[in-house]
Amino acid sequence: MRPVLISTLLACALAGAALAQQPARSDVPPPPAGLASPPPAPHTTAPEPEASSPAASATPETAPAGEQGARETPLEAEPFDVQVQHHLEEYNQRHAQREAEMASYTEASGTDPGVERFADARKVQVELKDELDREQTSEQLASDFAEQARDVASKEQAVQDFITKRHKSLDDLSKQTTTVNRQDLEVALANLARQPESPEIQAQMRDIDRQLSEAERLEKDLPARQARAQQEASGAEEELAKLKALEQSYEKESKAFAADALSARENRAGLADRLEYYLVRAQAEDLLEQGRKATQSVQHLAASPAVEKTLNGSAPVARSDADLAQLRSCIQESGDVKACHEKVRQAHQE
Repeated sequence: MRPVLISTLLACALAGAALAQQPARSDVPPPPAGLASPPPAPHTTAPEPEASSPAASATPETAPAGEQGARETPLEAEPFDVQVQHHLEEYNQRHAQREAEMASYTEASGTDPGVERFADARKVQVELKDELDREQTSEQLASDFAEQARDVASKEQAVQDFITKRHKSLDDLSKQTTTVNRQDLEVALANLARQPESPEIQAQMRDIDRQLSEAERLEKDLPARQARAQQEASGAEEELAKLKALEQSYEKESKAFAADALSARENRAGLADRLEYYLVRAQAEDLLEQGRKATQSVQHLAASPAVEKTLNGSAPVARSDADLAQLRSCIQESGDVKACHEKVRQAHQE
């Protein structure tokens, strides 16, 4: 069990280091015996076994192919508020799935202390994935809101150009009221009427009459045109103010999501350190456990009783050369070894 835990924690640490630097992975390594993976949340992919190599390429979590095929229009073609809601709902589903997975490890470690260390490391690894997902989702939303702010800014410029154009129209209409003097035209027409008729006089009178008709029409239509131009300019200015407020709102949301992404990135660094700590602690605890068992079961080797008797007994008396010669002579004469030994011993005692 111990070597398995060490190998598992080592894989967790390597995976954690990779998670701190690489994109998110949708696969989760299977838990040990007794730890069942939670069921996948609706509309999310089920976890797959992790690749044998920690450096396996990461793949982002995506919606099932069936759901993608069922979408009538691409997400990019949806209104912006629908796109934002879609990103948030998908993240919340994945987050709920990871929370359920972490809860299963907590429950298993509470009933089986033997897997507590593994459960702690796995929970940190899942938290790493969760923070990486939060970082990537926040970065995506920050980018989307920033792009919307740029689009609104371009629309603001178009509205500003329209307002400038309407103000110029008002200036032109104001100039027309000062350039056309109806009274002068009427006096000129009356003077020409008193002149003798001639083709030239008649042509001048027709031209003055045309100018008078134009002046009358302009005098009649000018107030309505001025009012309409002023109303359009005022309405556009109101819309411009709303667009500026919307641009500021988009920029604010973009900055907030960018701050969320930065927070998640910093949290991932801390979680990677915690995962490394769990690995080092597990290795140290395994060594301590092995040392405790080794010192408790050790049996020291004692000398055998025969050795103790030999070491504690009296030393034999060394025979002299004369005794050996006498023993050999006796054995050669009688051939009785035992009797010769006894004879020599008695002689030595005397």
